Amino acid sequence: MISYNHASFIRQAIESILDQKVEFSLELVIGDDCSTDDTAAICQEIAQRDSRVRVLPREKNLGVMPNFTRTLLACEGEYIAVCEGDDYWTDPLKLEKQIDFLESHQDYAGSTHQALVISDNGSVRQFEQNVAATLVTTDLIGGRLFHMASVVFRQPVVDLFCKAPLVLSCDRLLNFCISFLGKIHFSEEVMCVYRLHGAGLSSNATVEQMKLDLNSIPYLKRLQPRFPKYRYLSYVYATIGLCRAARRDQKLYFLMLSFIYSFANFPRNLTVIGSRLFRSRVGRW
Repeated sequence: MISYNHASFIRQAIESILDQKVEFSLELVIGDDCSTDDTAAICQEIAQRDSRVRVLPREKNLGVMPNFTRTLLACEGEYIAVCEGDDYWTDPLKLEKQIDFLESHQDYAGSTHQALVISDNGSVRQFEQNVAATLVTTDLIGGRLFHMASVVFRQPVVDLFCKAPLVLSCDRLLNFCISFLGKIHFSEEVMCVYRLHGAGLSSNATVEQMKLDLNSIPYLKRLQPRFPKYRYLSYVYATIGLCRAARRDQKLYFLMLSFIYSFANFPRNLTVIGSRLFRSRVGRW
């Protein structure tokens, strides 16, 4: 669990993990990135009464990816699950179900599931519709098919992720790393909640921050020579062009680059571009 100024949410997040009913040992590793509110105090309070909680020392604010990396490296389990401090799990059997699946399907490197999205305005919807039960690398190029709070993966994924260059979208990078080591299973069962609120990173990213995602492409290509570099370039440029903070000239420039690179996937690119524009309008990018 990584957190930053999640005092309003983190108690529920932690308790939803400690409430898991499992047949194996469970440890919750929390990497708080020097929150300026009561997040750290809440984490320490719970850790003092529950030995399954380990709070990493706070030295300085690191930023999302360095904090995520140090927290993953501190995890010692055979399997790792992720839940940020402003999300929470809803099914006490979530981990048991997902790890049972991975134990019996060795060709899968990760397990995910459906999530509910709860917005500040009170609206509730499913995270994504019509997701295939089995996902591979090429399925992950585009809008997110599942939320990070749903993901469980095998320990070797950590080594691939933690050697990567700095990016903004840690979840997309992590998902690719999982897919390089095996298939990803998706279940339609809703077992977590993603809070969509104004203080979230996705709501406040700048163009310069979003450009960091371009750093991952040479690394992904090196890990997996068949990685569809130009398709992913097209997608990343589109996300930058649709950034809320982008100026008009920046939007035009990056959307033009996205369009050009999309022809690596012609003629399907024309349908994909239309779909992306629609998703951005309804807030599901």
